[in-house]
Amino acid sequence: MPVNEGFVPKIQVFEPHRASLPPLIPYIKEFWTRRAFATELARFSDKAEYLDSRLGKVWLVLNPLLLGLVYYLVVTIIRPGGTLPGMTRLDHLLIGLFTFYFAQNCVTAGALSITAGGRLILNQAFPRALLPFSCAIQSFQQFIPTIPVYIFVLVAGKWAYPTTIVPGWTWHFLWIPFILICTGITGFGLALVFATLNVYFRDTTKLLTYITRIWMYLSPVLWLPSSLRGNMKILLWVNPLGPVLSATSRVWVSGESLNKSTILGCILWAAAAMMIGGYFFISRERDFAIRI
Repeated sequence: MPVNEGFVPKIQVFEPHRASLPPLIPYIKEFWTRRAFATELARFSDKAEYLDSRLGKVWLVLNPLLLGLVYYLVVTIIRPGGTLPGMTRLDHLLIGLFTFYFAQNCVTAGALSITAGGRLILNQAFPRALLPFSCAIQSFQQFIPTIPVYIFVLVAGKWAYPTTIVPGWTWHFLWIPFILICTGITGFGLALVFATLNVYFRDTTKLLTYITRIWMYLSPVLWLPSSLRGNMKILLWVNPLGPVLSATSRVWVSGESLNKSTILGCILWAAAAMMIGGYFFISRERDFAIRI
């Protein structure tokens, strides 16, 4: 075969470098331009995840629903005679678990996204943050089927308790998109942190299993935000999901509007997670190729 003497092979060399941010405006523009890549990757991963399961995506609803019933039985047996009726407490458990699992899936799947996407990283040039972003999209897509189930429980609760114990449909439900956006942004920001840590310390994902379990126990899922008194209220504000889960309970369960402190807490945690996670991830992403 004749050899083209003028052809010079292009060799790409990956070397360690000091953590530093690239020009952010071009990075963000390219990230936004390639957002369709993250959407398609999320759709493909969603199909592949349940390919070998007979029930398929039914597990998206069945898993948190069964877990919610288990926790409901535990809570009602261990702490009988609570201040709220059973259906309202089941409402709180279900919507709390659904929302928490949305954020948890963003973090756990995002933590694996870089090490699992090694071939893409080595063979394609693109903003690496698109990989955790695709996991956040996939987590949201998996959260959507749980909403009708919760609405059914809410309607059943309204029928079982035709008083003001279980809220009806109010304009306060318009806060739900705000809550979901803050939850998704917070989960994505934390996914950037753990995805970076997992590149350098591969035991991160193993520890993350226990971290998320403890995280759920410290979040207002198995307990009501109103049950905290005095200095214990700090648990809501030092927890990245404390404000959004408190907002979820306030809107869905109590049928009330959000107060200023809850809104501010949701926004601050979402902004903090994105800024810290974004800096930690983007400043080190050029080092990923030599470490995976």
